[in-house]
Amino acid sequence: MTKRYLFLGPSAPGLTPPPGITLLPPIAAGDLLALPLAEGDTVGIVDGYFHHVRAVPHKEILAVLDRGVAVLGAASMGALRAAELDTFGMHGIGRIYRDYRDGRIDADDEVTLLHGPAESDYRAMSEPLVVVRATLSRAVRDGACDEGTAERIVDALRAVPYPRRSFRRFAELADTVGVGAGELRALGEHCARHREDVKRADTLALVERLAAAEPPAVTRCPVPRTVYLAAWEDRARRLPGVQPGDGGPGALAALRLLQVLSDDLPAARRSVVLASIARECADSCGRPPTGDDAAMAVAHGVHCGVYPDPATGRENEFAFLRPWLTGQEASGGSLRDRLELFLSRSFELDPGIPADTLLLDAFEHTPLLARAHDAAASCLRSHEEPEQQRPEFDPVRLSREELAERLTARWGCLPAEADLHALDRGFESLDAAVEAARPYHRLLANDSAASTVTPPTPDPDGSSHARP
Repeated sequence: MTKRYLFLGPSAPGLTPPPGITLLPPIAAGDLLALPLAEGDTVGIVDGYFHHVRAVPHKEILAVLDRGVAVLGAASMGALRAAELDTFGMHGIGRIYRDYRDGRIDADDEVTLLHGPAESDYRAMSEPLVVVRATLSRAVRDGACDEGTAERIVDALRAVPYPRRSFRRFAELADTVGVGAGELRALGEHCARHREDVKRADTLALVERLAAAEPPAVTRCPVPRTVYLAAWEDRARRLPGVQPGDGGPGALAALRLLQVLSDDLPAARRSVVLASIARECADSCGRPPTGDDAAMAVAHGVHCGVYPDPATGRENEFAFLRPWLTGQEASGGSLRDRLELFLSRSFELDPGIPADTLLLDAFEHTPLLARAHDAAASCLRSHEEPEQQRPEFDPVRLSREELAERLTARWGCLPAEADLHALDRGFESLDAAVEAARPYHRLLANDSAASTVTPPTPDPDGSSHARP
């Protein structure tokens, strides 16, 4: 069954959408990617945050369009993004969208207003300029003011910060507009009584389209999975069963805790990576699966010309392995073991994109990730409380050196080889691991906490189960 979502806030407070439409608060970066969207679903965007949190980026919308999801926009942030992305398949609806599309208005703050929180039903504390424009146009038609005065009022308000724009402030514009304060005060009162709410009208038009039996047509726009998009998708990912807007850490936070704490994570990650390379070999080289992912992954490196056949190659042809190995690994073990370590440590899904998605796929339905999620949530909650007795343990204040020392002790490795151990856990370096460990610093020296995060062992078919 197709799903329909509506991101709505102050543009139409109190609006209850028809059955079958899930109402969500104003959209912010990551919110679209966090939804369980599939081909045939539809999303309506009306309101969106932009000031104190990151606004929904264009590529996030393009990414869901590429999945076959229809995206509608109107009234506010939705109108802005639709005017910018309609040539790529986003559907714009309403007067405000058309004004942006046709260049009659072009500033982002035309639709911006100051409003209260969701608990206040997004109570408006200023007027968006698009509403002021529309209301003054009506006042001109009603004979309450002339067109020149209306234009000068709009020009004057454009220079005022958006939180201070309102009809009751018209009188303050007397010197700028060239009309008496009393006359402007009366005009402001007239406008307040005859407010032309174009944002609400456009919102209602979008809701009507969203509720239609036939979903909008979708024009797919192929979007490369860049480093940034991959990071956004992984950060937005939630555990199965977690609903949009439930809050709390995402699945990636749980994975980071496993990467930092779990003793068995390196072996589990290596299995996941080698299985992925084996599947790539079967797909691209036409080799039938052998049941030995590690051997097939090593063979794939030969097929691709990365290194010679370990069975016939000369030792000096494998000198490139040395920077990827600890001293003990370089001097012991078989050549195949060393190649497996190299493949695992150097692996990226694409240049600059780590294997986080593979690990999340492998661990997603395991009790392990759920336990790690609970532990991550507990740690993050504890950081929201004041550090009364030990302020030096504030994770922001902990030095890089202190955290690095705790990590190397937790991992049981030499400081000089910590970067390689970080690669085994999916971090690009020890420094990256240090930053990921900050929220969980209290658990680094806690063996009982680490014992609860033993990773699953992937099955040969790519599925996973938790170790006993």
